[in-house]
Amino acid sequence: MARPIEPDTTDYMAAAGCFCMASREAARKITRLYDSMMQKSGIRITQFTILSQLMLRGEMSIGKLAGLLGMERTTLTRNLAPLEQHRWVTVRAGDDPRVRMIAITAPGRAVVRRAFPYWTSAQAHVGKLLGGDGQAALKVLGSRNLE
Repeated sequence: MARPIEPDTTDYMAAAGCFCMASREAARKITRLYDSMMQKSGIRITQFTILSQLMLRGEMSIGKLAGLLGMERTTLTRNLAPLEQHRWVTVRAGDDPRVRMIAITAPGRAVVRRAFPYWTSAQAHVGKLLGGDGQAALKVLGSRNLE
């Protein structure tokens, strides 16, 4: 004799307000906006972010850069491959051979300089769309340790 199926009383509509889904959707929209506005520069916002951080901070390990960017090391490694192919960055073994060091090259610096006006326009546009409260909330979220 089969047991009767118990009705599922879980309110799955709560998942419609998922914070993770909302943050990922917002990140994708913002990324698309930056990419669209930076298209004429010849690089994507992810590439600009990596190159500009290297330009600002100098050579560093993949692990350190991944931490600064809030990325997984494997994701950063994948994103570095085209930058290395274009010779915008160099990757070498560190003092500890297990550590790989990344540095921006002169052509990489030129790419950042060329892309900077496009990034500035995108930054201002996104800033207007977010408004002061949205900008502040985004900065707070980015600075919090959510673990």
